[in-house]
Amino acid sequence: MKKILYLIAVSTMLFSACKKQALVENTVYEKIAPGDPKYAYVKILNLTPGSPVLTYYMDDIKFSGNLSSLGVENSGYTYNQVYPDLGYSVTSPGTHKLTAKVIPTATADPNLEVFNTQISPMAGKYYTLFTTGQYTATNKKIASSVLLEDIKPLLDTSKIFVRIANLYNGGPNIDLIKGDVVTTGVKVISNVAYGTASNWVAVPSPGNGVAPSFKVFFNDAATGIPLITAGITITLSKGRAYTLYLRGIAGNPTYPFSGTFYTTFY
Repeated sequence: MKKILYLIAVSTMLFSACKKQALVENTVYEKIAPGDPKYAYVKILNLTPGSPVLTYYMDDIKFSGNLSSLGVENSGYTYNQVYPDLGYSVTSPGTHKLTAKVIPTATADPNLEVFNTQISPMAGKYYTLFTTGQYTATNKKIASSVLLEDIKPLLDTSKIFVRIANLYNGGPNIDLIKGDVVTTGVKVISNVAYGTASNWVAVPSPGNGVAPSFKVFFNDAATGIPLITAGITITLSKGRAYTLYLRGIAGNPTYPFSGTFYTTFY
């Protein structure tokens, strides 16, 4: 089924004083077909250990965020949280300033700008920005990020596509192994360095059913040793493409290595 994104172009609430006291919503929507070259498409994943809860701004205009019932923003996006959850947010093509501030209701450093970078998304293309580095109470800055163009693979209802995005600070290059036992598993993706992502790969023999489960290992590409000895079991749906992202800080027990995934295309 063709999926449509909706952008609210104008939003006006008209309150009628008629006898029925009807509430009338007069909202104009613009239908945005996937890949419409009028727009660029952006997702943001906070992979900065220690990050406070953030709101993102594009050219000083709020790009993300939530409001409480009192109209004061009290939630946002912290470490290992993605905006938006599914799909992408839209912006105009061209060069933009992307920033992040601590939410105004935070106990520490409310409204402090902690991230500032420039991005230049192109018309009709999709991107994920990963914040990286480490945030501390001393530096109070997210000093680095990685912008990845998301090129949609040719989806197939019999296949599952995956890629690796390696954001594991201080970690090795990574191989992705599929199999119940690491020594006899199939190498699906090879040698992904920190700050880079692999190409899309169809999972070999994913299993029966619409959403099969299977075990994967994230191996040190140089030694062949898995970073998680027992591997992890994941359940993915056919006909979709998933980003498996690696996070944490090598040698840091507070932010250990972890492999997580999100749906990138469906």
